[in-house]
Amino acid sequence: MTELHVHDEEIWLDAACAHGLAEQLFLHRPYEACGVLRGNAAAGGMRIETLIPIRNVAPDPLHRFVLDPQAWVQQCLNPLGLLGIFHTHPHTVPAPSEEDLRQLPLFGDLLRIYLISSPDQSGSSILTQAYFIERSAAGDFHLRPARLRMA
Repeated sequence: MTELHVHDEEIWLDAACAHGLAEQLFLHRPYEACGVLRGNAAAGGMRIETLIPIRNVAPDPLHRFVLDPQAWVQQCLNPLGLLGIFHTHPHTVPAPSEEDLRQLPLFGDLLRIYLISSPDQSGSSILTQAYFIERSAAGDFHLRPARLRMA
């Protein structure tokens, strides 16, 4: 398998997926919504082609997300095209929270992309921030902001 170097890559988001993110944010508000991102590595980056919503089973879905374990395992059984996850911040900016960062190791090396969406100040459209998931030499996971483009 060829290893991709992500430092100069962009993330391309299919228009249907962008619409799906907005739909999930507004449909589940005031709770956090979450799901899986599927697609392909492409020249110069990664392309998200499919957004698969997964039920948030967190005890406190107003401030946290936990992917439904059964649906998550089902997605992991077909790792081909599994690029990342998304979730929403209905009340805050699309920046990772301390809890988001604490959860990164739970996903291991399965994921490469992390998207967070929030409503804009008017509440009528969304802001989405994309991140690459990286692992340091010490084995710690962190998120590096990425350039998100609409495909």
